Amino acid sequence: MGQRTMVSPALKYMVVESPRAKHLRLRVSLRRGLEVVVPRGYDRERIPALLDRKRHWVRAAVERIEENRKFVEPDPLWRLPPAIKLTAIGKAWRVEGVESEMSWAAVHELGPDGLRVQGNIEGRESCEAALQRWLMRQAHKHLVPWLREVSRQIHIPFGRILVKRQRTRWASCSKARTISVNARLLFLESDLVRYVFVHELCHAVYLNHSREFWALLKHHDPDYTEKDKRLRSAWRHVPTWINRYGTWPSERAHERP
Repeated sequence: MGQRTMVSPALKYMVVESPRAKHLRLRVSLRRGLEVVVPRGYDRERIPALLDRKRHWVRAAVERIEENRKFVEPDPLWRLPPAIKLTAIGKAWRVEGVESEMSWAAVHELGPDGLRVQGNIEGRESCEAALQRWLMRQAHKHLVPWLREVSRQIHIPFGRILVKRQRTRWASCSKARTISVNARLLFLESDLVRYVFVHELCHAVYLNHSREFWALLKHHDPDYTEKDKRLRSAWRHVPTWINRYGTWPSERAHERP
């Protein structure tokens, strides 16, 4: 994979040539800044114009990275979050910590609206790992049946469901029609979660961003363009204990019809 740093009058970015890339893609991270991932042989003179078209996404991504910078630099004190709200399912939990001699931590549910983190609660890594395991359980419990229900509603079948914690995508669909959903979706508003599901189910029919794909998506979600815009900045709603390293989701530079 080759790379080269480019500087424009308003923007510094790195071009990364990937033999696996099929489309130009933008991504922003704390460590590497703005990267433009291109397939081999891509005409790099086209990049500045594309960045100008995507300037709103780039600005939002950079702002998000700067907001998270303080969470990845040395932190004098680690505290458990006092509460966790999963907007997608309309539920919230208060969080309490109980210190013990264990080197790890575990999350226990206290009734319908309480969580107890028990163990090494002074250790950031152990607490974040415990909270992330709890979040994955919630994702399997709520996102999996939700996706199946949306599939039935719009009459588009798919293969398997996988629940992950992707750093660069809300969800994806493979050639085998396996849909992978991001547990972080639970922090989004419910209509955005449904839009992500509909988007990936349409990919189960068209594994591309062709005119046919966008027409099918519009048929099932006429307001998809508005939701797509909101989705680009929705990562700011994900708490740092699940999104600690501040990676911003990549943006594929496709064109809508």
